[in-house]
Amino acid sequence: MNQNVRLLICDIDGTLVLKGGKPMPKTRKALELFHEQGTLLGLATGRPVDKRTIDKFKEWDFDFEADVVIGVNGCEAWTRFKRERERFNLLPKEEVRKILDFMWDLDVNVCVFENGYDKVLARRRDWMIEESMNRNKSNVEFVDKERFCKHDVVKLEFHYDEEKYEELIMDLIRKHPSDNYTYTKSFTGTLEFMKPGIDKGVTLLKVCEELDIDPKDVVACGDMDNDISMLEKAGTGICLLNGSESTKKAADFITDFDVEHDGLGDFLLKHYFNTSV
Repeated sequence: MNQNVRLLICDIDGTLVLKGGKPMPKTRKALELFHEQGTLLGLATGRPVDKRTIDKFKEWDFDFEADVVIGVNGCEAWTRFKRERERFNLLPKEEVRKILDFMWDLDVNVCVFENGYDKVLARRRDWMIEESMNRNKSNVEFVDKERFCKHDVVKLEFHYDEEKYEELIMDLIRKHPSDNYTYTKSFTGTLEFMKPGIDKGVTLLKVCEELDIDPKDVVACGDMDNDISMLEKAGTGICLLNGSESTKKAADFITDFDVEHDGLGDFLLKHYFNTSV
């Protein structure tokens, strides 16, 4: 295992923290030790890049900020050194309409981040929208189908009852193949459509080039399918025990414990700092 870690980059929900929570003691300790030795710390998430995401470490009561943030599964990026958000590969509004045409009749919610959490479009309220409004102070506008199709978007996100709709949605996607969109699952009951050619791994390589970091000196940590490309591009890929089976297969290592039992911190402390506390 490469001990020369120049960048540690982690998914948030299900990896660093339980959704809406804060890092547990071992994960907190590991992040502090990496920071103290000069390793850059990054977040790679399905969330948009805005002040709320950039300030996550401060929200978690650390005395430092993120060095790198990759958002919307690779469609957005920010670094502490440049301090401006970059956007890549927007999904054209024409493709948004085509996807909505075959998904709209299902009992699913639709979500688009037009400008981070400051301008979110949604079809209706659901528990994820309510949670985002409460936790992230999201400004949400509830709109009709035509409004979603007005602009190119970073991603088109659907929320649904997985047990009821998973197979039906996958069947609809198979019946409407396209080279103009790709899709990934970022959370249980959450499916995201994006323009092909961009993902967390692609943007990780862009960031590494910008910061003159060899990808072999990157440790990437995740739990869901949208993390796979990042785990594969990094020198070391770590999947949480609670991760999806496909993400575990793509990882170099799987933690002994899940996120609820401080799995990432336990692994990092044991393998990089030779301690368990």
